[in-house]
Amino acid sequence: MRVGWEGPLLGRDRVVAHARHRVESWVREQWRMPEAAFQAETVVGELCANALRHGGGLASLDLILCPETAYCPPSLRVLVGDYLPYAHPRIAGDPNAELGEHGRGLLMVTALTASWGWHRIGADLKQVWCKIILPLDALPWLT
Repeated sequence: MRVGWEGPLLGRDRVVAHARHRVESWVREQWRMPEAAFQAETVVGELCANALRHGGGLASLDLILCPETAYCPPSLRVLVGDYLPYAHPRIAGDPNAELGEHGRGLLMVTALTASWGWHRIGADLKQVWCKIILPLDALPWLT
């Protein structure tokens, strides 16, 4: 099951706040998974902020709900598109610096998700993704 928004539909002002709110509301209310809403909201905020700061802007935001399979537990995939396909996301800064205000976003994504990565989409876009593992009983309504 997939839901997505194009960058301009998230609004011009306070784009990250709008993205976080939409995702948190959608996961909690539409997909009825309040336990995953905080994780999703947090990683969306970090990935969207990175798209704005380092990726030339937010191109798209997608959520994919994946049911359990024989090989994988149920998961929520977050995909954030930006406009700089050659700007590779990387963990930066000194995570041990007490007063550092930057460079912790991907550390948070790493801590809150099972995995994350990125890939190019054509010549003009990049998509950064992450996977949140859900409890085995999280999706009884999804068939």
